[in-house]
Amino acid sequence: MLAVPAHLRNRHLLRRQPRVLLFAVPLFVAVVCWALDYVFVADGSRDALIALPVWLAAGAVVGWLAMTLWKRSQALRRAESRFASVEDAASDAIVRVDRDGVIASWSPGAKAIYGYGNGEIVGRPLSDLFADPEGARVLEDTPASGETIELRRRDGTVFSASVLVSSDDEGAIVVARDLGELRRVKSELGNAEARYRSLTEHLPVVTYVQSLEGERETTYVSPQLDKLLGYKPHEWLEDPDLFLRLVHPEDRGDVVAARKAADSPNGIRSTYRMLARDGRVVWVREEAVAVRNESGRPLCLQGYLLDISERKAAEQERGELRAAQAETADESRDRQRKIDFVAEAATILASSGDLRATIRQVAALATRDLAEWCIVDELHEEGTFTHLAAERAQSRSSSDEPGLDPELAVSDVIRRRRPEVSDSRMLLPLISRGGRVAGALTLVAGDNAPAYSSDDLPWASALAGMIALAIDNARLYVEVEARQDANRVLRHVGDGVFLLDRDGVIRLWNPASAEIIGVSVESAQGKPASEAIPGWHELSELAPVGTAREPARPLALPIETERGERWISISGVVFGAGTVYAFRDITEEHQLEELKAEFIATASHELRTPLAAVYGAAQTLRRHDFALDEAGRERFISLIVDEADRLAQIVNQILLANQLEVGRVDLEPEPFEPGELVERVVESAKTHAPDSIIFHTQLASSLPAVAADKDRARQVLVNLVENAVKYSPRGGRIEVGAERGDGAVVFRVVDEGMGIPAEEQSRIFEKFYRLDPNLTKGIGGTGLGLYICSELVERMGGRIWLESEEGKGSAFFFQLPIGGAHPVLPKARELAERERVS
Repeated sequence: MLAVPAHLRNRHLLRRQPRVLLFAVPLFVAVVCWALDYVFVADGSRDALIALPVWLAAGAVVGWLAMTLWKRSQALRRAESRFASVEDAASDAIVRVDRDGVIASWSPGAKAIYGYGNGEIVGRPLSDLFADPEGARVLEDTPASGETIELRRRDGTVFSASVLVSSDDEGAIVVARDLGELRRVKSELGNAEARYRSLTEHLPVVTYVQSLEGERETTYVSPQLDKLLGYKPHEWLEDPDLFLRLVHPEDRGDVVAARKAADSPNGIRSTYRMLARDGRVVWVREEAVAVRNESGRPLCLQGYLLDISERKAAEQERGELRAAQAETADESRDRQRKIDFVAEAATILASSGDLRATIRQVAALATRDLAEWCIVDELHEEGTFTHLAAERAQSRSSSDEPGLDPELAVSDVIRRRRPEVSDSRMLLPLISRGGRVAGALTLVAGDNAPAYSSDDLPWASALAGMIALAIDNARLYVEVEARQDANRVLRHVGDGVFLLDRDGVIRLWNPASAEIIGVSVESAQGKPASEAIPGWHELSELAPVGTAREPARPLALPIETERGERWISISGVVFGAGTVYAFRDITEEHQLEELKAEFIATASHELRTPLAAVYGAAQTLRRHDFALDEAGRERFISLIVDEADRLAQIVNQILLANQLEVGRVDLEPEPFEPGELVERVVESAKTHAPDSIIFHTQLASSLPAVAADKDRARQVLVNLVENAVKYSPRGGRIEVGAERGDGAVVFRVVDEGMGIPAEEQSRIFEKFYRLDPNLTKGIGGTGLGLYICSELVERMGGRIWLESEEGKGSAFFFQLPIGGAHPVLPKARELAERERVS
């Protein structure tokens, strides 16, 4: 429980004490009177004792009446105190009048209105305050009601007042309010509002007032809104969303954000665009602040909209003038820069006889600030083009050339002999002495170079003329040296070249022609081709002949030489002095093509055989008129499975050969035991080999681990073992072994089969090569097995070779490195280098 302070308890007791005493004293007096009556009057009779309750009741009634009267007096005193407080605080005049109409009290408000002090007016009749003495009848005529009456001040002035009278039996209370001051304040307020509206309606801005509560509706808009935007004020007030709809869509978000902070101390200060009724875009500047009361609470938002469209237009015009001035200055600087470029380019072209180097320097100079790309194409006599320079600005990292098709762009400009200019590109023909076109100049605009126009033609044409002159001078120099170099080139070129005049006499016969055909220079030069070249009559009818502009496609033809039949690829070019023939020896390529043809035929045969077996077995299984027992069905199904495996092996060989060709075979080197590999391969081969084959395994002791791809090494060994079985048609002994070599493990497969002729051994690892191409001995195959072995061993860092004697069998060897990391393979290195360069 909370303890009540002692002073509060005492105060409470003091307030309760009068009421307790008022009730207790009558009871005490009644008890005393009864006691006196009982002792001295009634002599202690029984009747007097019975009268005690009556005395007590009488005392209680008297105490209750006393306490009730005391409460009423207390309430009256409190009411008087409150009324006095109201009198002191009220600005109106409060006057107490007794029943005779005499003023009994005078409030401070009455003193302020009438000018009388308390001592001057109290005790005087109320009628002294009325301008008309008859006005005092208001006390009788309008009790408890208000009426406007003319009153008089102490100085004699008369004023109107609203009088309220409250009467009772003891008198009346009169309350008077000065209406003249209220009217004066209202008049001044009206005048101030009129002046404010007159000011706002004549300012060159649209003023508005907006509430800051609820939906923040606009409560006032000045008539200038019609002139600014073409809308009437009532339209603005009736449609709260009209303002935001008129704000330009691009500025609407900023305006909404600014208005959210409208009641901040800084208010609103922003510039934006609005849309007028007639579609005009009006630039306005808005400034608004929150109007606050004496306590600082915002009451409303007051602001204005100022039309600044003309100012914006003036600013834009000034900006355009400054831009035009800057553009003129830029054009002047640009013109001077181009003049300096042409002068510097002329100096570079005259500084050296190295045509490519100087043109590249000029092209690089052009890409510094005049072009993104600068390409110089040289036109040759046969109509082809060569890039003398193709430089790009350093602002880009990409090295891709622009999409220029020489046949459509450069050729067209050269043919028309007129420059072509667009915003992004300039193409100009390079016209040298005598009007001959030497090539074309291409300039491509980019990020670091402005768009082109016809004004750029003078400096570009000057550059094109200087480049054409440099090309012409270089050609003259080259022609002088070309004649000296021609004989050296023809003597050392690998292709055969000979010249026939119009009469068919050989005027030129280079050493390569003598080597290929087998006819010396002395025996051929100066003689008719029909006498010097064997079979020339038939050869000339078949050899294609074209022109420099339309060269003929070379044709492969056979020719008889002292070394036998050779195949050559030959074509000729006819010109005014005769015909030049060029040919080269393609005997080996022709043989390779024949091998490819044989491979296709062999592969077709190899694939057709298992396919026919699978198809026949499947058809047999489908027959309903031919009953098969379970053993028969199992035999046909086994046949299908075996032949399908054979098909898969053939297809896998072809796919692997192709992957090896393009370098897409991934190797995963890991250490493995060579002896275990040999044993597993032999065990697997025994299950498929015919009974006439006897396998023998011979392994050296303590063989080190091999660092190579185990699966690929197994594939090589399996291919060699299967090859040994295939080329041992009469059976015999096959030895499979491994031994340690110099830093490697050497695997070997030795058979007693057919053997390989000495002249064929150098080609045994070639792609598509087969020892029995015509299947005369019934040995099939795709010709890819040994090729795959050779490629895989080479990629694993090893080498493969053979030793063989025809009719006595063959021995195949391959070695793989031991320990350490897998080496980088030559072909893998070559492919990686090619990819890096590309």
